[in-house]
Amino acid sequence: MSGILARIVAGVRLAVAVIVVACFAYMTLAVLAQVFGRYVFNYSISWTEETARYAQIWVVLMGAGIAMRRGLHVAVDALAAMLPLRWARALSIVIAAGAFWFLGVVVYGSLPLIELGWLFETSPVLQLPMWVIYLSLPLGAAYFALELAARVVERWNQPFGMLPRGEGDAAA
Repeated sequence: MSGILARIVAGVRLAVAVIVVACFAYMTLAVLAQVFGRYVFNYSISWTEETARYAQIWVVLMGAGIAMRRGLHVAVDALAAMLPLRWARALSIVIAAGAFWFLGVVVYGSLPLIELGWLFETSPVLQLPMWVIYLSLPLGAAYFALELAARVVERWNQPFGMLPRGEGDAAA
């Protein structure tokens, strides 16, 4: 990657990491406050459940891109790893194209939800505008697409974790 593009990607990764950590920390504190309030004071804090749920949605949808970057999604690639490098590259592009198509459908499908959330919908307890929650769908999908593209580029010579032909022979 070029220098400026690498800095942009690093900035996006940092922003996503901050969002995920902040939402996870908030979710943990909100649930602890709910449990403490319910069992110590016999009082249920209604808004903590709602906001913790929304924080979890953001954690999951943004965290999926982080998992993509680290290669933590489930993949069955035993046969693909045995392909010659040329075929493995082609297969990785086909798989990425299918994933990009799906992510595009997610973004496109989320736009009417965001519009509804902007115009009409609010959360039940706090009356928060729901577009804030729905915005996690296109942002999470866009970030996942960024990490998918970066993974294809970074793993161009080892698309499915195998060593290119000729490398590793000396170690065997």
